[in-house]
Amino acid sequence: MSLPGDPSKGHVRIDHKFAHDYLSYDAGVTLQPCVKASCYFRKRKDVSFEHFDKHWGSVHADLTIASPPFVQYNVLRYVQHHTSPEEKARLAKIGQNVLDFDGCSTLWFRNWDDYEKFFTAPNFSALVADGDLFMDTSSITVYAGHDMIAFGNAHPGIDESEGVTKANTAKE
Repeated sequence: MSLPGDPSKGHVRIDHKFAHDYLSYDAGVTLQPCVKASCYFRKRKDVSFEHFDKHWGSVHADLTIASPPFVQYNVLRYVQHHTSPEEKARLAKIGQNVLDFDGCSTLWFRNWDDYEKFFTAPNFSALVADGDLFMDTSSITVYAGHDMIAFGNAHPGIDESEGVTKANTAKE
């Protein structure tokens, strides 16, 4: 399929009948107000996956939530994404490309200033020191930005607009 114009010069509309007006070109993209940062990393080569998984999910989670920057810079949500070697193998078995990471921590902030202050706080070093016990800190790769909820409910107190909230509502 070729586009009817040059997308390197700006957006090019294609002929598409939208099933959901909320997602139409004219509706615009509705970005959520909070900044969401996903930090991907690998375990240390000299630790077992069991140690990595348990230490990260208990000690490191506790230290993170108890850290002064966590409260001071208004972390709204902290989620850990655990993927075992067995789960990675399942993904590969069905032909999916698997990211070369062992874990991902996602933190939500009210704004970019809080995000930057959290990760540059002088007392953030205690979290880095603990990370050295189970993760290869040189592998940390960050993806940060704003969510656009295409499908699902807003998170009360964090997100302001919802996506499409009912499945199978396509127009006939």
